[in-house]
Amino acid sequence: MTRAARRSYAAGVLAALSLALPAMPARAYLAAGDRVFAPTLVLPQFAPGDEFYNWDDTEPQTPAGPGSTRRDSNFTAVWDKTLTDQLGLTVEETWTQLDRVDRSPWFGWQNLDTEIKYEAIDNQPHEFLLTLGLDREWGGTGAARVGAFAAGATTPRLYLAKGMGDLDIGLWRPLAAGALIAYQIADAAPRPSLYTPGFFIEYSIPYLESKVETLALPDFVRHLTPITEVQFSIPSGPSYGARTTAMIAPGISYAGEGWELGAEALIGGTRATGRGIGVIAQLHVALDYLFPESIGRPILGGP
Repeated sequence: MTRAARRSYAAGVLAALSLALPAMPARAYLAAGDRVFAPTLVLPQFAPGDEFYNWDDTEPQTPAGPGSTRRDSNFTAVWDKTLTDQLGLTVEETWTQLDRVDRSPWFGWQNLDTEIKYEAIDNQPHEFLLTLGLDREWGGTGAARVGAFAAGATTPRLYLAKGMGDLDIGLWRPLAAGALIAYQIADAAPRPSLYTPGFFIEYSIPYLESKVETLALPDFVRHLTPITEVQFSIPSGPSYGARTTAMIAPGISYAGEGWELGAEALIGGTRATGRGIGVIAQLHVALDYLFPESIGRPILGGP
């Protein structure tokens, strides 16, 4: 289905939903048929799109030498741009503040990161998506004092997302899940290569109200999607001091008119991930919904 057809289809769905569910938020993010997946915060977005989003996060405390700890805070801005209906480019940059106990903080940019994504399968009746991605971190473009590597890395990625709305499982139909399979290949030592898989599971209350059963919930609640993400980092080959990490991120997303606001706790699943609890918040803006005839259109082949 082309981008224009998707917008037309989404508009028709929203018009139909508005009869049964007044004030239903318009959401033009990652969609497969009637399923709209909430934007992820810890994991990358699962398909190409015309979107801008930024997040702030404060991570759990990690060791920074004998008797010392550090806490990283990041501000990240990301621009997703479609080149064609199925092919997109992502550009990401992060500003980091590294706080160390009893020492002044360090500031600096992380390495520039880009990714090409190709949506290979969009099976709308089964609410299923499969996307191929190739991520490139450009080594030496960031500040070593905040952890940016001099060597770059290339990461092939496979994204899978599935809504359960086509299954006869009653009130469980609003569930959706996704999995990321990824392997980060370092350009040179001493940067390690890493397996970086992850997954998410979410329960869409807007989907429940509009497609399964109307429960007359408060308006605020009808806009919510509880979501939990998990991401791993596992050294492959020589680790150069890297250890296995697991970040567990339970939270919630609120859908507005062409935007979505999400927040999650960041909980370390291993000692190397850190102790205590961090937090991440993200504002996600759908450019293809807000500006469908200008910056929200694909560069090539758009209507």
